Amino acid sequence: YVEKKEAKPKVCPHCGVYNPTVRVHGSREQDVRDLNIMGKRVGLIFKRRRFKCMECNQTFIELCDGIAPKARMTNRLREYIAEQSKRKSFIELERELDISNVTIRKIFMEEMESLQSGQEIETPSFIGLDEIHIQRSDKSRKVAWAVICNGVDHTVMDILHNRNKSTVTKYLMGLKNPENVRLVTMDMWNPYRDAVYASLPNASIVVDKFHIVRMANKALDNYRKSLKAQLGKRNINLKQERYLILKREDSLDMTNQIFRDAWFAEFPQLKTIYELKEAFFNIFDTDYTREEAYKAYTDWKKSIPKDITVFDELIATMSSWKREWLNYFDQKFNERRVTNAFVEGANSAIRKIEAVGSGYDFDVLRAKVMMCVGHKIEIPRYGSGTLSNMLLGGDFWNNTPKDYGVPFDNIIKAIDEGLL
Repeated sequence: YVEKKEAKPKVCPHCGVYNPTVRVHGSREQDVRDLNIMGKRVGLIFKRRRFKCMECNQTFIELCDGIAPKARMTNRLREYIAEQSKRKSFIELERELDISNVTIRKIFMEEMESLQSGQEIETPSFIGLDEIHIQRSDKSRKVAWAVICNGVDHTVMDILHNRNKSTVTKYLMGLKNPENVRLVTMDMWNPYRDAVYASLPNASIVVDKFHIVRMANKALDNYRKSLKAQLGKRNINLKQERYLILKREDSLDMTNQIFRDAWFAEFPQLKTIYELKEAFFNIFDTDYTREEAYKAYTDWKKSIPKDITVFDELIATMSSWKREWLNYFDQKFNERRVTNAFVEGANSAIRKIEAVGSGYDFDVLRAKVMMCVGHKIEIPRYGSGTLSNMLLGGDFWNNTPKDYGVPFDNIIKAIDEGLL
């Protein structure tokens, strides 16, 4: 039980008179939580007085540096929650302090808003667009959030609350220098493509080859499923051994090839579709030019027997994304072909944070990634050269730090060290 010492206010908050004549006009007890001591909950009872200023006849309550007028906790407990919520899950803090998850989230988000610096993320020449699918307790299906990554520095630039064209377009148009982007990798999601063409005038889109070849594997697996009626009880055997046909030829040892060939002997068309799948994969594994790749694809398409239709969806997709998948063969970064695989590093880390938090909503998860992990910051250095060149250079007088986003490695390190 704490009772404030007898002291009168120095200034009336209403009339501003210094050392006013005041009278006590009643009091009330305020129950507040404080920091735990030795793992035990601590509560304070603060007797807060109300004064009446005789100069202006207005009343007001006395102030206390460590407790806000209507607060249910001390300032130091609030500061503790704000700091610890950056590196602990809300559930963990709730158990430690016996304070509701809702209150902890509110304090966390207020802290995140106060940390917003307004610093713009630098625009790289190479961007990766992908999404992370999160299961929400109030949704029957997973929710997709777009993840924007810097392909040059391998950092997360931002997370968007959906992957709609309007949302992605708004973000890309708001980049510091959208004209700097030369290369964008993505999966075959039309809203991404439309957003890039509408927002980034100098960018070429490269479809992630892994999403393309995965469609060939899907076609083969769909045919495998169609054999269920013919196989009867043996269908479970082929299902368990489907890896024999989905894996690449050079990934199977001699024993597995024998088991695979036994299925091929029984179902010759399964072998034909498997060989077509392998030939399709080989197109993207070969160092073709753009023209050579298109010829190889055209030849592959012509080689498909007319009675095989499992590749129809793949062929239709290849037609509608022709320019973007052909870009894989001639649009390079640092002399290397590009994929969207680097973004998976970020997505995996984000999923780990979400799993620890047991259902963080979008705002909290985004804040955990973008605000609670160190960014890659570059402090400009003054260049060398003649004085005239330095003075005429546009960036000579600019010493504003450059923010490149949150490095994947920093996120993973923070998770491994238990800081998120």
